[in-house]
Amino acid sequence: MRTMYDAVTAANIPAGAEMVAGYIDRIKLEPWSDADWARFPNAVKVTIVKKASTNAGHVLDVEPGDASPGEAPGWVRMRRAAGADPTVYCNLSTWPAVRSAFSSAGVAEPHYWIAHYNGDPAIPDGAIAKQYRGDVAPGYDVSSVADYWPGVDGNGSASTGVEIMERITVTPPNANQNTVRVFLSGSPGAAVIVRPRLGGDGFSKPMWVGDIFAWGNDHQGVGHNPTQTPGYNNRLTSHRRYDLPGAVWADINYSAADPFEIDIVG
Repeated sequence: MRTMYDAVTAANIPAGAEMVAGYIDRIKLEPWSDADWARFPNAVKVTIVKKASTNAGHVLDVEPGDASPGEAPGWVRMRRAAGADPTVYCNLSTWPAVRSAFSSAGVAEPHYWIAHYNGDPAIPDGAIAKQYRGDVAPGYDVSSVADYWPGVDGNGSASTGVEIMERITVTPPNANQNTVRVFLSGSPGAAVIVRPRLGGDGFSKPMWVGDIFAWGNDHQGVGHNPTQTPGYNNRLTSHRRYDLPGAVWADINYSAADPFEIDIVG
């Protein structure tokens, strides 16, 4: 887990920060200048936009006075068309409305950076980062960030360079452990994204994903087998991506009481 600082005024952020986030467009306040960004030569830099019409940036800021929840799906669709792997920032209390907007628009959810100022750096399930301290003197916010943030780390574009090929709906025969088989492209960027469905309150009922046994064209196993990963939590309350490079088919072990979706990424 990493620590990230963001601020309206870049000079408020400690110069030795390992990761910084700043604005690149404006509604009322000026965005960061080139000199502002240059204060952090060794930091990972995250660019934020306030306006859903701005076709740039890693993150869309969804909060009063900036973009609205209903504008988020259009921005995400636009950024994906430009080759980015986008993220939406919002408060924990606004998150259900944002997720509902994506569900209603039929747009696959982005990564999420969630604000909840409770002093706990633990990142919520389904998010990539959490802003857990706000307005720290002399004027910056502090976030915890996953060790790898797709779309930010690396070249700043989509981590696989590929798009969603197909979305399938899985209707469980019962709430016990079951298996569903999916077919993939065999590309280096092959992956599946498991998506529990949203309820009317904007939240999803939990489901469980165990091992994923995948095979390539050479009939050799390329299984993710996530339950063998230390610290793996098989309980899902939001979407989760499983990379399966080279896989042409995969068997996913799951338990769910309600139908859910799987995105096939090629």
